[in-house]
Amino acid sequence: HHFTEMVTHRVGVIVRKRRGLAGLNSCLAVALLCAVPYVMGCGDKICNDYGVEPRFDDSDRPPNAVVLGRATWTVLHTTAAYLPDKFSADDKDGFLKIVHSVAIVYPGSAQEMVYDIYTDPTVQKELDAVQTKEEAMLWCWKLHNAVTARLFPTRVPFPESVGLKSSLFTIPTPESQHQFQLTGINSVLRKEIIDALTTRWVASDGLEVHQWSKRDLLNLPPDRTMYGRAFWTYMHTTSVYLPHTPNPEQLAAFKGIFDAIYEVFACPVCKGHFHLFYHDPVLQAEHEAIRSKHDAILFVWKLHNVVTTDGILRGQWPDRRPFPPHKKLDGLGHLNTSEFAIPSATSAQDQMRLQATCATSTPTCLDKQDRFEIIADVQSRWQIEGGIDQPLRDDAPLAACGPPAAGQKRLRMDMYIMGKCPWCAKAMDKIADTIKCDYTCERNGATLSARLDFQVHMVGLNNGTYANPWLRAIHGPSELVGERLELCARQHYPRDYQYLRFLHCMDLNVSIVPIRAPECAESAGMDLDLLVACANMEGERLVAGSYGFSSWMGIEITPTFVLNHKKKVMGLPDNFTDIVCEHIAEDPDAATSLAQATGGVGRAEADALVMEGPLGARAWLIGAAAI
Repeated sequence: HHFTEMVTHRVGVIVRKRRGLAGLNSCLAVALLCAVPYVMGCGDKICNDYGVEPRFDDSDRPPNAVVLGRATWTVLHTTAAYLPDKFSADDKDGFLKIVHSVAIVYPGSAQEMVYDIYTDPTVQKELDAVQTKEEAMLWCWKLHNAVTARLFPTRVPFPESVGLKSSLFTIPTPESQHQFQLTGINSVLRKEIIDALTTRWVASDGLEVHQWSKRDLLNLPPDRTMYGRAFWTYMHTTSVYLPHTPNPEQLAAFKGIFDAIYEVFACPVCKGHFHLFYHDPVLQAEHEAIRSKHDAILFVWKLHNVVTTDGILRGQWPDRRPFPPHKKLDGLGHLNTSEFAIPSATSAQDQMRLQATCATSTPTCLDKQDRFEIIADVQSRWQIEGGIDQPLRDDAPLAACGPPAAGQKRLRMDMYIMGKCPWCAKAMDKIADTIKCDYTCERNGATLSARLDFQVHMVGLNNGTYANPWLRAIHGPSELVGERLELCARQHYPRDYQYLRFLHCMDLNVSIVPIRAPECAESAGMDLDLLVACANMEGERLVAGSYGFSSWMGIEITPTFVLNHKKKVMGLPDNFTDIVCEHIAEDPDAATSLAQATGGVGRAEADALVMEGPLGARAWLIGAAAI
């Protein structure tokens, strides 16, 4: 067989036209780069938390499951803790809408788990009975302990000091009397739980007054900024992971979040500002008209820009701009505050409208292209390719090199590519001979050396999930075949960067990838049958994981290099070696241990993340697959 036919048959990619992907070719020969179409990640700057676990309160990367979980618990617990002592009808309605939204439209597999707990008859009966702040706090406490019991059955429920057993929160259970009952709870125990919850979630002088100077600790009661960012994280992330056409229950649950902010948002000043524009007839009509995932994304986008504009005009955020801040739209230029100033004397005429498109964008209307690009930008900021339920690790399974010599510096170099990107191929050709265990370069007449940890990652689109991917390689199906084979080479031949010989050979003529695979496997000393078998059995998973990792790290241009998780180089400038050499010489992280230099939080570490209690006591567990 001709090799293309063999791979078509054995890997089964080329002949499958998924989602109308035939003919897609979006390599942009601009500044010698290839781009994922209409995607805005972190641009020419490194994401501020690249290589480490992102935080909902200070991040410019899409949230992973851990971050979204922490944000959602912050929304639930903080909202409950700041409710009035005695509910009004609106207080009860707003609280129920937030809880219901988590059970119905929470992203990922955790939604099914929460729904199982939420629909338990005893849990529902206790929720219906909630009439006070303390009862709301206790209900959220029970829900959180029930989620923790599902994920970590041996963990002691919060607060540890009361000595409750995890089995009391295993919900649903065949016998409802075996679960912890909120009705008739002992008054001493009730007070101890409420005191612990108050210490964890309520700032002593109120979330409006108290502003933390550092918000990245896990044991801080939220201030106004943390609570606001948690809410935006929850709303944006929920919108981008909705089904394309949500069912009526999902639509109602999502739309209920907007009304809940009006009714029970915990910051009184913020809530007052929200009340000023909540009743705007255009905004209300757009809220009512939400029917699809794209409608939901655009509504939250507009709402966030309305809030941002309010802060800009009040002088709170003078340096901010509506999102996306640097994009120029066709016929419109940059977005500005006049399009989102609600209410104003002219807002009925001047505000951006979402329900209709126009031939060319104007200050009150987006054309189809700009509308699509804004949706893509929001998704790039808040959604990981392939979904939130994936490991988000994309290194070779074994280290390419042994441990460094004593005193030797370390260099982590991540290269982001596409399988048929011509500029990636040119970059690979130029650096291939330098990718060795000991990277050397010349600077100021001296030879510098560092132990190299080089990793290659693929950039592309996944219209499915990590478990059930629908992959879209930017240069078409043949590129996807090549990426499968290349990642399989990385998977099975990592030592001494043997797999790079295969990649370099394939890149010598990207126009015919993957036809060169037999020749390249032979020249690199690899078993072609092993590569093809891997591509057939594991290749889709490997590519999906690589796409997801690149998306999570905010990469949208190839080739992109990142040095020690902090220096970003787009393309391959003529002075690339000088840039790397300077980084080795001047970056203090180059002198740290290899484990530190590689950074990041793996699956096991993420599963073990905890939020510490006020006096160092372990509190709420946030698992990588949990909310």
